[in-house]
Amino acid sequence: MDKDCKSFTLFLGGIHRKTTQRPYTYSLNEFMRFSKLDDYDVLASKDKNTLQDLLETWVISLKKRNLRVTAIRTKLSAVELFLDMNKKDWYRKIIRKLVGRDDEIPGGKSPFTTDEVFAMVKKAIKPRDIFTIHYLASTGTRPKSIEDPILRLKHVVDMSHDCKAIKIYEDSKEGYWTFLTPEASRAYNDYLKWRKINGEVITEDSPLFANYPNEHKTKKTNLSADSLRESLEKIMKSARIERVKTGNRYDKAIVYGFRKRFNGILKMNNDVNSNIAEKLMAHKRGLDGTYLQPTRDECFREFVKAIPELTVDPVERHNQELEQKDKEISQLQAKDDRIDKIEEELKKSQELIERNFDIMKLVSEGMITLRPGDDKSDMYVDNRKHNKFLKEQDEANDKEHEEYMKKKKVVSKWVKV
Repeated sequence: MDKDCKSFTLFLGGIHRKTTQRPYTYSLNEFMRFSKLDDYDVLASKDKNTLQDLLETWVISLKKRNLRVTAIRTKLSAVELFLDMNKKDWYRKIIRKLVGRDDEIPGGKSPFTTDEVFAMVKKAIKPRDIFTIHYLASTGTRPKSIEDPILRLKHVVDMSHDCKAIKIYEDSKEGYWTFLTPEASRAYNDYLKWRKINGEVITEDSPLFANYPNEHKTKKTNLSADSLRESLEKIMKSARIERVKTGNRYDKAIVYGFRKRFNGILKMNNDVNSNIAEKLMAHKRGLDGTYLQPTRDECFREFVKAIPELTVDPVERHNQELEQKDKEISQLQAKDDRIDKIEEELKKSQELIERNFDIMKLVSEGMITLRPGDDKSDMYVDNRKHNKFLKEQDEANDKEHEEYMKKKKVVSKWVKV
């Protein structure tokens, strides 16, 4: 099939992500083989009724294979995109009705428990696998986040509390910040050290998740989402993680089991802002999805509150909880100290008020007199002390006058003689 033809070029033009091109092309080619066509332009030239007949026959065959409705819709979406991009018309509503509704209970709804994640860590041997588990447990990101675009070391930034920040989907309107716990950050450092020891030249453009040398004989330097799933599945089996299969799916999805755990921990923590928790999940809901644009530091402040619950190792988690309790005790002690200081200031203020009240009472009774002081503050003169001083002055003057008069009488008698 000629992939340089106009009809196929238009089809690729309608796909925004490169990682989507592969599954969509696969589904389109599956439809082409079923319809016994080997030229995209021939498909694009079919009339409405012919296209309708081809689509109906294909959907019926997919249903006979007992495929889930969601799987049929995914395959059908690729063919519909091809037809839309080539301005073709068909009875879309009839095809959708033919696909039907999925009444089965969907799988992949259960999260991994923290104990199960820790069991995986203990069974993981290679540093990359250990870091992968910690990365997913700490960030709850989607599997494609590591390769669409490729996650690189330049996207990792050091933060306080021995944590790290990672920019997901950089240079995209869907970009957001996620974070590594102290535990996950140590696994990251160990993984980088292991890569350097094995001779890899590390630069800021190196992929965060690198392929092993000659792994799967691929030329790609970065780990793909599919390879990530394969590695995790082997570890889960080794750790004997119990998963219940319903139809073709398990109750605990290989990657989304981590994401659901992350979501549950954030949402169940009443101290974490629920709107920012949605941002850390890369969810876009309502007006907050558009108008609420928290900074990296604002998101990190909320993430820190969930570090103890996100931590995988029980010993580490216990230490985190103790550290959190010590912090809370210190905050309570500081609060008590502030209360004691405020009570002391209130006591002094009350004493000052009572003193001023007594002064004003004496003023009203005429016992003291207020007058401006040198510093323009209110001063007062105690009338009681002033009156006593005046009385003493009067008594002293009277006594002096009395002595004078006695001396005068003596002098008068001496003169007469």
